[in-house]
Amino acid sequence: MKEKRSRARLSADKRIKEITLIAELIIVKRGFKELTLQEVIAQSSISRGTFFKLIPNKETLITHLGINGINYWLELINKARGFEGLARENLLVLHASQVIASKLNRTIYHSIFMANAELNRLSVTPELNFILDDRINELIQFYNGCIQLGLKDGSFPARNYSFNTEELAYFMWANRYGATVSSINYMPHNNIGDLTEKYKKFVDVQLDFMEWRPLSSELNYSRVLLDIYSKYYRKEISQIKKHDLRDDTPSITGQEF
Repeated sequence: MKEKRSRARLSADKRIKEITLIAELIIVKRGFKELTLQEVIAQSSISRGTFFKLIPNKETLITHLGINGINYWLELINKARGFEGLARENLLVLHASQVIASKLNRTIYHSIFMANAELNRLSVTPELNFILDDRINELIQFYNGCIQLGLKDGSFPARNYSFNTEELAYFMWANRYGATVSSINYMPHNNIGDLTEKYKKFVDVQLDFMEWRPLSSELNYSRVLLDIYSKYYRKEISQIKKHDLRDDTPSITGQEF
């Protein structure tokens, strides 16, 4: 019985992969608004009945694309996990991976944020939302690691902001990536009692006033970023240059380098 379930899961994964690839091509050509399940079905090798068992609505398809996007982003981050540097320098790994993910997989990158929209989440099964949440929490933990490293190397002042490091990582992500106060599914330990109050305190403080500016003038961050690109993302950068993809992704710090 277990083997049959495993085979069924593999078969479903294979079909979902086919579906998302077709959806990506449609979006690249005509945009998200023109994406319809009927056209995806017509271009796929999957029967209508089987398709709707896997993808009951467009929101579910968007979430699958979003999961693909965050998975790709995390793969890029994990490639540079061994990078040795200060907490500020390590945050450049996140910036580099964000730029690459957006430029090489623009469609599924934007799907991450569309999938997290409240209306989209309400139309998707809790199980699928949980997968998206789990992946995004991995991204938040990267922040958490940088914060903890910063406390050790002294680049992050050990002041009392009424946050623990996990909460601070959450708010850093929320502030940089457009998450709202209502995104309680990413709050550590489901600690939502004083979420609004803590978020207001965080916004009042702002990163630039926390004496921890990831792209400060203390070090040559342009050189550090180029080192990260050449050491970990040489293949991806060559793909970007080959297709001459323009970088219109905003800096995660709001500063130029």
